[in-house]
Amino acid sequence: MRILFAADVHPNPDSGAAGTEWQTIASLRELGHEVDTIWAEDLGRRIQHGNLHYLLELPLRYRQVIAQRCERREFDVLHVNQGHCYLAALDHRKRNRRSVFVCRSHGLDDHMERVLAPWRRRLGVDAPSGARRLVSSLLWRALARHDRLAYRYADGVLVSASHDAEYLTQTMRVAPERVAAVAQAPASAFVARDATPMTATRARKLLHVGGFAYWKGVHAVAQAANLLLPGAPDATLTWVCREEEHEKVLTLLAPTVRAQVALRPWVSQLELCRIYDDHGIFLAPSLFEGFGKVFLEAMARGLIVIGTATGGMRDIIRPDQNGFIVPFHDPQALVAAVRCCWERPDASNRMSTAAAGRAREYAWQRTASEIVAFYRRLAKLRAADAR
Repeated sequence: MRILFAADVHPNPDSGAAGTEWQTIASLRELGHEVDTIWAEDLGRRIQHGNLHYLLELPLRYRQVIAQRCERREFDVLHVNQGHCYLAALDHRKRNRRSVFVCRSHGLDDHMERVLAPWRRRLGVDAPSGARRLVSSLLWRALARHDRLAYRYADGVLVSASHDAEYLTQTMRVAPERVAAVAQAPASAFVARDATPMTATRARKLLHVGGFAYWKGVHAVAQAANLLLPGAPDATLTWVCREEEHEKVLTLLAPTVRAQVALRPWVSQLELCRIYDDHGIFLAPSLFEGFGKVFLEAMARGLIVIGTATGGMRDIIRPDQNGFIVPFHDPQALVAAVRCCWERPDASNRMSTAAAGRAREYAWQRTASEIVAFYRRLAKLRAADAR
């Protein structure tokens, strides 16, 4: 197949959505497919404000640059990131190109907003007031329209987790045959060696990795640490996030536990692998994830993930077998799960081994193969519609 990938990100294998695209492209090429790429550098950018760029500039740039590439050669598949591809998808239909057009999302923005709006109120997350609130609401509605139009004009929508696929089919009424949920995979750095065996010492070391954002469950992580660590002087928590976010983390932690918490900046995959191997329990109480690849990396290194029913955790974690699923924003449940690991070392060892085995079921070649199967399904649907 000849595939054109387009994404408004920089080609970086260590980054979230960009890393997923990078790994998918590499695996498609390993399977023998030809892949051309359009990255942020190719799209260009004049508007620096993020949402205004998405609203006013990116849809036009996607349409223009994709049209230019399609004039040079024919493709079997146009695989375009984000709902801001809606103008390109409409243009594709008008030109009646034979290739299939796939809108790729690493987490549906309109779905995320519906889920998180009540949590912002409950957690008291700062929101704009007055005129700024009105402008923010109008901007969000305009951006959500991009997603809805992309679902309408694209031949298919590709997501990473079943909860996004269910949102598309049940709420947005996209035909199920035009939707695919294909799980992501851990990078090779996390599966190159066998997972480190679980030990009692390792289990006393807790880990959280993620940007400081309320939807990552940072309030629950901090509150769980405040409840758990004072009674466990030999236990520690390592918190990996951007260095400029460290002060924000400290504001959530009680002074009595700060000595037991180590703050680390973003690190390379190799260094992150070493951090995983030194810890035993991974706290991932997100309120929403498109997939949340970091939990799968942790599982691959044998950590016991305590997560929530969102993103890939909902699909991959089997409660009490290879990890835990706890209610959203429930610090007490996090604490109970950690103590369960501490009090049942034999069960924790089995869970750690099962987690590493489960994570290794997911590989980028598997991801690429399932995506290709979706492309082919859409091609058949397109041919049938043309008859």
